[in-house]
Amino acid sequence: MNKKAALVLSGGAARGIAHIGVIEELTKHGFKITSIAGNSMGAFIGAVFVMNKIEEFKERILALDKKDVLKFIDFSFGKQGFIKGEKIFKELQNFFPDTDIENLKIPYAAVAADIKNMKEVVFTEGSLYKAVRASISIPSIFKPVKTDNAVLVDGGVVNPIPVNRITRTKNDILIASYVNANIPYSKSSIPDQHYKQKSVDFNKKFKELLSKRENKDKLNYFSLLSKSTNLLTHRLSIMNIEKYKPDLLIETSRETAGLFDFFKAKELIEAGKKATIKALSDNNTLS
Repeated sequence: MNKKAALVLSGGAARGIAHIGVIEELTKHGFKITSIAGNSMGAFIGAVFVMNKIEEFKERILALDKKDVLKFIDFSFGKQGFIKGEKIFKELQNFFPDTDIENLKIPYAAVAADIKNMKEVVFTEGSLYKAVRASISIPSIFKPVKTDNAVLVDGGVVNPIPVNRITRTKNDILIASYVNANIPYSKSSIPDQHYKQKSVDFNKKFKELLSKRENKDKLNYFSLLSKSTNLLTHRLSIMNIEKYKPDLLIETSRETAGLFDFFKAKELIEAGKKATIKALSDNNTLS
């Protein structure tokens, strides 16, 4: 049977690491990804894939511990977001050299939202870095990307799982990976005591960084806004999925990780693999 896949990757911050497991499992089952589209972390993982850097990124992310994650979080508590993002975006630039999207090996699209002109922006050409940078600018978390005539933020507020923005090829299979699914997740899959301790230590250190009262008040505001945005993006995702009906929907629970839990990479990649295996098993015509 045909195994060409048009792959759509949702946003989800650290949960987006699960997309690595999805890609690995799809490849293992004989699928060839012929086009890719993503939002936020999905746009980043998609870019890493098309740049042939996914193994390198996987190795890097698996080596992260709590100190590495905190090192990249430069708090600002400004009016536009409580993280500057400069350290993260510098690392992003260092990770892969910029290139024009139209020169990539397969069609690629990243989605952002222009909150100045109230519209969706789809990057299918031009700078790959700028496209990813705009797509991952989560409202209330990172400062938006400003240009002469636009203010760009995470595309999740307009198109969190851009099933309708992927380039299709003849006889391909439309596959969507959604890492914010409202489904149960078993915490028993946490691998060992050392891993659990990393989570405890990270949360303790994170709270220490937010010890000032004024910062706590601002964080509570950002937290409320973030939760409200999460509800909006989830409903938009469900609407998109129901409207455009991907041939295969791979769902990873939103309970797998928090926003900055990048040190859970091993668990997240495994969760992505398991979600893919389940989706293929439930759809016998594609397995």
